[in-house]
Amino acid sequence: MKLFADIFKPTPADTIVNDQLYEAQRKLVEHEAAAEHHAALTEMYRRRVERLGGGDTGDGVTAAIDLKTGRRFRA
Repeated sequence: MKLFADIFKPTPADTIVNDQLYEAQRKLVEHEAAAEHHAALTEMYRRRVERLGGGDTGDGVTAAIDLKTGRRFRA
């Protein structure tokens, strides 16, 4: 009978809080890693655009590429 009673016994509040805290910390680490990854990608693509000559020309006009045709134009 003890086993049956343990099945329906409510989970202690401190166990729930500890589980939620662990999950929140895990998600924090996961999202921090994703943010670092995206920041690195942003920098990589910014440098690539500059290297390919599509950066700011100093006159406030930026080179762009038409995604449909692949042609460069000034936006």
